[in-house]
Amino acid sequence: MNDAGGPLNAFAERYHATLVPVIFQPWARELLRRLPPRDGDHILDLACGTGVVTAEIAASGVSPASLTGADYNAGMLSVAGKRAAEAGIRAKWVEADAGDLPFPDGRFDRAYCQQAFQFFPDRPGALRELRRVMAEGGEVAFCVQREIDVNPMLKAQAETLDKHVGPEASAAVRAICGLPDGEEIRALFEDAGFEDIVVESVGLMLHHPDARAYAAGAMGGMHTGDKLSRLSDAERRQCIDDFLTGLGDCFDGVAMTFPHVSNVITARA
Repeated sequence: MNDAGGPLNAFAERYHATLVPVIFQPWARELLRRLPPRDGDHILDLACGTGVVTAEIAASGVSPASLTGADYNAGMLSVAGKRAAEAGIRAKWVEADAGDLPFPDGRFDRAYCQQAFQFFPDRPGALRELRRVMAEGGEVAFCVQREIDVNPMLKAQAETLDKHVGPEASAAVRAICGLPDGEEIRALFEDAGFEDIVVESVGLMLHHPDARAYAAGAMGGMHTGDKLSRLSDAERRQCIDDFLTGLGDCFDGVAMTFPHVSNVITARA
């Protein structure tokens, strides 16, 4: 794994501090609840980001045979490795594209992928690769964001960015909700050779005690990068004000509590 250094690491640290506690840690726990890791498993955290699924597996008390995090973003992997080392988590971090995994056939017993599949440029190819590296009978759990109309926080963000920054910025946020159809997802898993596929719409109620702080951090720490860097301080404040207004009943004047709705997929290789 290469150390990305500099701006990439700074972005990954901001992403980890802002988004992981509010969004990705709750979803990691939901995936592990639905597909519990087991002692002796070889486990893959696919598109691992800063390693939240791996961290939750380590915190669960099980003793896997191996933990491997794979991601194409070296900055994310650098932060994941640093934080895992600080926590005493033994894991291997591999820079890799989901469509070309550097692992032998049948390597893993469990695989998890949260809020990343919608960004894969070749979804069928990535699932075929995942099927290849899964042991026979191995199981996978994914979560994939549903449409923006049932995700008010992302909708408020996209509409605010469209107004203040432009359609390119809002389109990048809307891409987070770019694979909402559960039947389309099911067909992709079937075509890749997975069995016992279950696709369920699941909503988690998520919370941040300081919605303004979250807004400032999230628009500089989403997958899609810092969308406010071109704005003046006054424009940035107005943008955040409009985001908070757009939250409607999800904002109580200080904190925000909002539904976050995704398709959760479990399947067997």
